[in-house]
Amino acid sequence: MNKKIIILVLAFLLINLSPVFAGIIDKSDVYRIEKIGINLLVKNHIDKRIIFGLTTIKDYTIYPVSTDTSIYKDYNLHNNREVTISINEYQKLTSDDEVAAIIAHDIAQGIHSYTGVMNGQLMITKNGAFPFNYWAKKNELDFDRQAVDYLANAGYNPVAIITAYSKVLPDVRGTFWSRHNKADKRMNNIYNYIKTAYPQYLGKNEFTNTIYYKRFISSL
Repeated sequence: MNKKIIILVLAFLLINLSPVFAGIIDKSDVYRIEKIGINLLVKNHIDKRIIFGLTTIKDYTIYPVSTDTSIYKDYNLHNNREVTISINEYQKLTSDDEVAAIIAHDIAQGIHSYTGVMNGQLMITKNGAFPFNYWAKKNELDFDRQAVDYLANAGYNPVAIITAYSKVLPDVRGTFWSRHNKADKRMNNIYNYIKTAYPQYLGKNEFTNTIYYKRFISSL
């Protein structure tokens, strides 16, 4: 094909598709995520610098062999200290508490990168292959519990983590090669921690009345 024709075709696609992609992320949503993120940092007296935003990149990618997920998010957290929520996730979250829940876990993970080997450049959570993923999975459960504390300290309902995870975490068949635990294990870990540390949130409220929470409780 003639080079001029190729250039014209590419130019046409760029002009016609750019408005579509530009309209996917609304500035008000970006500001909302940033406001919630900063609130979590301030209320928890976190002095480490982390930035927040939305991305059009899908977070969960299932590989042919590995069940690993969230590569883009992990890369940002460990290299740029940037917490991002994908549009795919964001559209499923119905309250500030649920948005805060996703952000809180990532803040815990991002803060951990500041104290890692080589100033966070060599993070055990970046290793997605057995046997190194043992520590990644252990860290992930610790980050989920830390997220519960962050939410409670900032005035958000920590039960929102359970409903948010019910909406956005895929249910993979196995986690042998993955750096991530199965969704039900993570939610059980969170529920047990809330039950011990913040039992007052398990009474009837806007989250315990949702179908997502009720389905989770029925599976215990």
